Amino acid sequence: MSNRLILYLSPFILLFFACTSQPNKRAEEPGSVEFTILQLNLWGECTKVENGSQYLLDQIAYFQPDIATFCELYKGENDGPIIPQLTQSLAEKGMTYYSAQVDGRAIISKYPIIGKERINKWMFKAVLNIDGKRAAVYPAHSEYRYYSCYYPRGYSDGSSSWDKLPNPITDVDEILVVNRQSGRIESTKTFIRSAKDEIEQEALIFLSGDLNEPSHLDWQKNTKEIRDHNGCVVNWDVSSLLYCNGFKDAYREFYPDAVDYPGFTFPADNKNIDVSRLTWAAEADERERIDFIYYYPQKNLSIKSVKIAGPAGSIIRSKRVKENSKDVFVSFDENQWPTDHKGVLATFVMER
Repeated sequence: MSNRLILYLSPFILLFFACTSQPNKRAEEPGSVEFTILQLNLWGECTKVENGSQYLLDQIAYFQPDIATFCELYKGENDGPIIPQLTQSLAEKGMTYYSAQVDGRAIISKYPIIGKERINKWMFKAVLNIDGKRAAVYPAHSEYRYYSCYYPRGYSDGSSSWDKLPNPITDVDEILVVNRQSGRIESTKTFIRSAKDEIEQEALIFLSGDLNEPSHLDWQKNTKEIRDHNGCVVNWDVSSLLYCNGFKDAYREFYPDAVDYPGFTFPADNKNIDVSRLTWAAEADERERIDFIYYYPQKNLSIKSVKIAGPAGSIIRSKRVKENSKDVFVSFDENQWPTDHKGVLATFVMER
């Protein structure tokens, strides 16, 4: 072939290889990206349940979430850290996950984690690349004391004890005064400041964790006479603050009806644990939705589904009770559950 012909054909040869060498490059394809996020409290790094680490592996291998956030990662003296064990075991099953951890909170992700930053004592930020789109995920676990949603149920808030009170406290102002001693408002404000920087970069934003506080959406007039709310309508601080700043609660956005779809995440009926270890208010209905996935709405982001990950059973007045709600429960085996919480599993769709 003459040099002149080679020079003539070169642009066409290069164009051919450019078009054929990366036929599956998703970032250049039109359409949408679907991804799942799981939030789960691991109850002392799965050390409270015999075979808990194996149960966790089985559940994660079943769910295969694209992103999962975990909290309460506090290992005992003789226990190894569970996240490296989990990702290694998943890799042996052919599932590759990246991971990041700060203190007792962690994330695993099928998408590359391109950065992490401690935000405050209660959360950190992991920056992900979701098919070319920047996403900021905040794994969180808030202060568990000053849990004043127990007041209407006739129990103390955990700041000094979890003892039964002489009578339920139904003064909403008093309930909120104690709640505000938890530092959860300050933590949320720090998150909002960080998230606003990410929003300016047009990143997807997700706050995913056990916030140890109910949602105001679950304590309105339609629930005030059930679940031992004892007539209380409470605009809980964290959820109200998040909504005032434009963030949305994935579960309650998908299921607005808090009566038919309560979405309780605590306490879970773990068949392998004595009931006395699963309840903190033994003579009350303490069921609550305290595990959340919040997101910042964007025109190209929608929710496809939200489910409760874990057993359909809960604990009411120290009794194992199967929920008769319309909530959707999913698990590999609800008799082999690794923790005392249920999780939240949300599927999002991002349009290109």
